[in-house]
Amino acid sequence: MKRRTLAALVVVAVAAAAFVGLRGFQSPQSPAREPGVQGLARSSGMQAPARSPDAPALGRSPDAPLPGRSSDATASARSSDATAPARSSDAGSPATVEFAASDLYTVVEGRIGRSIPVTGTLAPVQRTTVRAKVAGEVAAITVREGDTVRQGQPIARLDPTDFELRLRERDAQLRSAQAQLAQAQRTLENNQRLLEKQFISQNAFDNSRSAVDIAAAARDAASAQRAQAGKALADTRIAAPIAGVVAERFVQAGEKVSPDSRIVSIVDLSRMEIEAPVPAADVASVRVGQTVALAVEGVEGTHVGKVARINPGTLAGTRSVPVYIAVDFPRNAAPARAGMFAQGRLALEARPGTLVVPTAAIRDSGGRQFVYLIEDGRLAERNVRVGLRDDSARTPQGGVGLVEVLEGLKAGDHVVGVNLGALRAGSRVAVAPAAPAATKPPATRETREAAAPSGS
Repeated sequence: MKRRTLAALVVVAVAAAAFVGLRGFQSPQSPAREPGVQGLARSSGMQAPARSPDAPALGRSPDAPLPGRSSDATASARSSDATAPARSSDAGSPATVEFAASDLYTVVEGRIGRSIPVTGTLAPVQRTTVRAKVAGEVAAITVREGDTVRQGQPIARLDPTDFELRLRERDAQLRSAQAQLAQAQRTLENNQRLLEKQFISQNAFDNSRSAVDIAAAARDAASAQRAQAGKALADTRIAAPIAGVVAERFVQAGEKVSPDSRIVSIVDLSRMEIEAPVPAADVASVRVGQTVALAVEGVEGTHVGKVARINPGTLAGTRSVPVYIAVDFPRNAAPARAGMFAQGRLALEARPGTLVVPTAAIRDSGGRQFVYLIEDGRLAERNVRVGLRDDSARTPQGGVGLVEVLEGLKAGDHVVGVNLGALRAGSRVAVAPAAPAATKPPATRETREAAAPSGS
């Protein structure tokens, strides 16, 4: 048993010696293999000798060159280690930030306003439904949906036969009443002469005068009935009450209609309006007559509308106040149609002669607002106090949105007008030159000869 233990110890010692010999060929930068000796010692039950962290690696001195590396290479490595602090100190110096000319903005005085978006659908101001005034059969209808009509233009006609006969009847009744009145007047004149000669009594004369009054009243009634029959006959011819476009037709020729039956619907597209909800907090700044620039879906260009009316109450649930904006379109070439979507901005306040910068130039950090200002060729952070914002205004860089600057800047200051992320204050600033335009190379003798006509 003792011999086996002694043989095992000898094997472990030989393995440890071989491992230590290999350590002499390893680089100092690979300490991950060092615990192998201790693990080998633990597997054999022996205590590995402790080594101080400052002690040199086994098998070579601290100043000895590594196997396979010359002394010049070792010296070069040490010199590079010595110059490493110098490079880090250069990295701490302010860097140079290069901007394109379009990234910078010069603070100028301009005009800025506060506006709110308005949206709605177009609805005609004048829209009417033409109805039948008398009962009858539709003899003809001359318009269809989409047809343009003039005011007073005939659009439908009912069968007038019954109404013509009724008018002739009323004419006859009127003539009869007129004849009776004439007879009563002649009788009165005769009785007047007889009364003067005392051939008749006063009572007989009074009766003849009453007969004249009764005949006159009958004549007036017959005349009114004749006028009513004439109006009924005229009502069989239906005309457009307004100028516009036929939106819907409700009857066809041959149908029977009763009084107040719908015939057609006509809309006037030359003047329309939208109902736009405005927040209750902003409605105090809205006035009748204010102009609004509107963009209509499907219609090119911008159309100017005016605030026509303001509702006196708020809408339930939204707490917004309806504002009615009127828009005029050319009557003969109005491309807009009822129900189209329109949107625009209603200006509530305008301030001319104020300092403005792009919205993208304003940075928010830690509860403060600042801009990157270029001062003496370096980048600096300048705290600012802003006022109105106009999110629809165009900037010289092609962006959208301007902000009023109340404090912190003056006219002529140069700031970074676009959002380029976080920048380091104190960095040097350089402006990249504009790319030169492509120039045509000068023509050589060969190119001139090739371009010349063959006959020259």
